[in-house]
Amino acid sequence: MNGLEQVKSALAAALERAGIETRTAYAPGWAKAYDRPVAAVGLRTGESRGGAMSHYLGRQTDPETLASREVYGLRLELTLSVDIYCPAREGAAGCDRVLETLHQVMMEGLPSGLKPAELKWEEAAWDQDASMFLRRGSLRCGAYFIAAASEDGPLLEDFILKGVMK
Repeated sequence: MNGLEQVKSALAAALERAGIETRTAYAPGWAKAYDRPVAAVGLRTGESRGGAMSHYLGRQTDPETLASREVYGLRLELTLSVDIYCPAREGAAGCDRVLETLHQVMMEGLPSGLKPAELKWEEAAWDQDASMFLRRGSLRCGAYFIAAASEDGPLLEDFILKGVMK
């Protein structure tokens, strides 16, 4: 799984643990009417800070194979979309309840490799296409990865979001 997918999956997992049904935005079948509130997590913008090989962390030896590899850190600045959809019977207030939970997740439920900086949201409005209330939101955060380069060359492999178990 690439770095951006790891970030979206980590946020979705944190929201699910907090009781929010979550979908990956633009994945096949994600856009449909739901019978309860749903948060659609996607990527709005992103940028890499510094070169991928610029944050040398040291060497790591595999205890089983004794193969050695260099370990690097990588930082991405991302703005994730966190769009909240709620059925008509829950009204815009359903979007507000999910937003409150999202705030809690931001403060205490994210992996250590995701550093939230800012959460922005728009007014909840009726979305004609989805036949649901929609509150568009954006979470700006830093994502910190650990990557390894094999002895055979400088190609990075195994990007792992810091704080997420493999």
